[in-house]
Amino acid sequence: MANILITGGSGLVGRAISQLLLSNGHEVRWLSRESGKKGTIIKFKWDVDSQYIDEHAFEHVDAIIHLAGAGIVEKRWTESYKQEIYDSRIKSSELLYTYINKLNTNLTAFVGGSAIGYYGSETSTHIFAENSPPGIDFLGSVCLAWEKSYEPLSQLGIRTCIIRTGIVLSDKGGAYAKMKPIFNLGLGAGIGKGNQAFPWIHLKDLAAIFVRALFDNTMKGAYNAVATSTTTNIEFSKALANSLHRPCVMPNIPSLLLNWVMGERSVTLTKGKHIDNSKIKLASYTFQFENLELALHDLIKPH
Repeated sequence: MANILITGGSGLVGRAISQLLLSNGHEVRWLSRESGKKGTIIKFKWDVDSQYIDEHAFEHVDAIIHLAGAGIVEKRWTESYKQEIYDSRIKSSELLYTYINKLNTNLTAFVGGSAIGYYGSETSTHIFAENSPPGIDFLGSVCLAWEKSYEPLSQLGIRTCIIRTGIVLSDKGGAYAKMKPIFNLGLGAGIGKGNQAFPWIHLKDLAAIFVRALFDNTMKGAYNAVATSTTTNIEFSKALANSLHRPCVMPNIPSLLLNWVMGERSVTLTKGKHIDNSKIKLASYTFQFENLELALHDLIKPH
């Protein structure tokens, strides 16, 4: 049994990872804004702004998963919120490093979050792999700095993995949960031209990849966490509508309208790149959901 410390544990992905770890007999603890308990999970207080972590959180910890970060699409990208997105990722990583180094914490692994936004937002027909260059836009620069913030941990001799997450499909939150009610009304539609890639991953696969990275000593560096099937926005929209037995005949939502409503963050919907997942498959990870139709069918089943 391992003792795993998770930041961002109360989020969609963090909860799924925590449940998977607990179901496999591991102990889970979270860094949180407030101390206390969540079921069997002990929460230890941390505050990035004041550079504080309860040092008891690191006692007997075997590995850390770092997921904390302000939401990308929750708010309009004002200059102040852009800074919050950046600081919440980079400063939290730096704070973890400070305590790990100070306490001489003996970790077997550190698994850090990142995103396919690393490759930038512009739509492209090119297929991007882990060795592709980072994008030069806001998301690309944030992800690059995010990943660089993990380098000091690697330099301490800690095996470090980075998971570049695609669009997470879950009935408990995220893009799918927001889209489903609209599509259920028969009002679903593609976005923009609809030809932009929609690199998705089922939440169950994403949680399993994070757990694999914790315990597979051969894994190191960055891994794209997306399903194999290459899907465009309009293909996803039609498949989602079909899974709900609804039509998808509404005209595509214009990019200009979304930009007016959402501002700069609309690029997360109107742009998209095809992402290669060969590296994680070469690490012998077998996807539970590589087929979009099967993934969508799983999401509408009672659990």
